[in-house]
Amino acid sequence: MIIIYNKRTGDIIGTVEGRVHDPDTLEKSWIQPSNIEKKDIGKYIVLFKTKYKIVEQPKTETRVVDKKTMKVEKVKVGTEMVKQSMGMEPDVPFASLILDFESGKKRIYDYKVKLKKDEVVGFMLK
Repeated sequence: MIIIYNKRTGDIIGTVEGRVHDPDTLEKSWIQPSNIEKKDIGKYIVLFKTKYKIVEQPKTETRVVDKKTMKVEKVKVGTEMVKQSMGMEPDVPFASLILDFESGKKRIYDYKVKLKKDEVVGFMLK
């Protein structure tokens, strides 16, 4: 998610939905109302990280099961623990709020960004 906001007021101007964006979208996405100067507009890119879980899965080998016909099959020879992706989650301190925005539980336009030295550190209700 990319959030475009007014640096002076903290008001959110618009968003670009999604968790993964190509470099072109990251660089060129921009919203500028006519009554706000470009220097007063900020862009915040919400970082996401992949969640993983460790699961047990069968370990197999390919073996000849019939020497007469030379038929080959996969045979289970044990199990192994592997890391499996479980999706993505926001990699920010206010992750639960970002998830609420994505799911539609809360409206992002009901909030303002909290800034500290021109860095987004959270959100507050208007």
